[in-house]
Amino acid sequence: MDRRQGPGPAHRPRVLARADATELPLSVTVAIPTTLERPTVRSTVESALAAAAYDPHAEVLVMVNGTPPSPDPLAHLGSPQVRVLHLPRRSAPGARNAALETACHDTVLFTDDDCRLPATWCTDLATALHLPAEVAVAAPVRAEGPGPLLAYMNYQRLFDAPPDGAGGAAYVVTANCGVRRDRLPHRMRFDDTHFNNAAEDADFGLRLRAAGHSLRWLARSAPVTHRLSGAIVEISDRWLRYGRAHVRLHTRKRHPGTALGGVRRWYAAMCQDTARVHRCFSELADPVLREAFTAYDLILGASFLIGYLEELGSEWGRPLITVDHDKLTAGWDRVARWQEALVSATPDGPPPEVRPDYHRFGIAAGEWLPVPEWYTSLLQTYASPLPDGDGDTGGNSNGNGTSDGNANGDGTAYARDLAAFLRSPHPAPPGPTAEELHRAWTACPGGAPRNADEADRALRGAGACMREGGRVLEAYLPARPLLGSRT
Repeated sequence: MDRRQGPGPAHRPRVLARADATELPLSVTVAIPTTLERPTVRSTVESALAAAAYDPHAEVLVMVNGTPPSPDPLAHLGSPQVRVLHLPRRSAPGARNAALETACHDTVLFTDDDCRLPATWCTDLATALHLPAEVAVAAPVRAEGPGPLLAYMNYQRLFDAPPDGAGGAAYVVTANCGVRRDRLPHRMRFDDTHFNNAAEDADFGLRLRAAGHSLRWLARSAPVTHRLSGAIVEISDRWLRYGRAHVRLHTRKRHPGTALGGVRRWYAAMCQDTARVHRCFSELADPVLREAFTAYDLILGASFLIGYLEELGSEWGRPLITVDHDKLTAGWDRVARWQEALVSATPDGPPPEVRPDYHRFGIAAGEWLPVPEWYTSLLQTYASPLPDGDGDTGGNSNGNGTSDGNANGDGTAYARDLAAFLRSPHPAPPGPTAEELHRAWTACPGGAPRNADEADRALRGAGACMREGGRVLEAYLPARPLLGSRT
């Protein structure tokens, strides 16, 4: 049901003007996907109305995914600027696409239903999008909530879009971004086929950049606040989802290198017989916060990696890791509670250096330290990579150092290759050329592997250098889909 029937996408945007002829930003549509289950959704809509108060023609478009709860938290808002669309399927990218299709204005600003928007949000983003050739903009996001975990997340800028190396953003984060619908190439939309509730915004931004558009970073814009509980269970579960979604960025969407370096580093800390070192937040003056931030960095990195390995094993049809999520999460929770107790026992709050600086990207790398025993103990007990395999992989040698690929289905070849890749402390040396990969891939019947064994045969058939799993994956993962997956 539509609470307000808007004029629809045929209504063209215009520049507003005050009586004194001062030019105002374009009229905007604020798009908020929601299931109406979070208690923050009403205040998010209210903050959007306040941010859009400069324009009587602005609309706040709320896309409700699935069956809404009762009572309706948006009842009695009393604003004609709010329009609610009910969508049958729970899909965040699908909801954002519905907003792009039905928005009254071509300047569409995205946020999430657990965010609070600053008063200047609409004018900041709309002013930037009014400039010629601007297609999309991204702006800062700050975690809001109790506890040292969220202080760590702000310090690490974990909700901000990462830099592209040229002063812009590498992709957009839909907690705080805006687009010009009329300038999107080829009616580009969010991918609701490969993504559901994570990484669809990264994919969208990466595709925009691949089409030749830069993503402007609004460093001086007031940050949107992401309201979170500060509980390690909530945050680690979110990072599990991010890890799973990044596999799809690599294998299905072919966005190169978006997280592979981090995955390799986390895997090294999980496995025996590797140099277990991790970043120490030595630039922090407070030793208690230094320890707490290091612990949180390890936990979230491991959560990302576990999600990544689980999803990659699913893509390959051969598990790479066994995880007892309940016991591992309970272990994370014990560690986090201990860190909170240490921080609360100190007389002062977080010192100024842990406050995020939204005028710059990133922070100093600091020093490195051995990974603590509690971390390796929890991971080796409750999240174990499957054995690498050190003997016959089930294939028959064909006399030239390669396998004929008749794998026996136990997955040891895949686990070994993955381990070799992820244990490499530096990027692997160049592997087979793109031509060799293409030749091996298209030699399969039908032009693509139909199953795991055929993919194994194609990869190993590209030459003896394919025997080194690190080289295989370094050259292959960023450039090709896995096992016949389709874009």
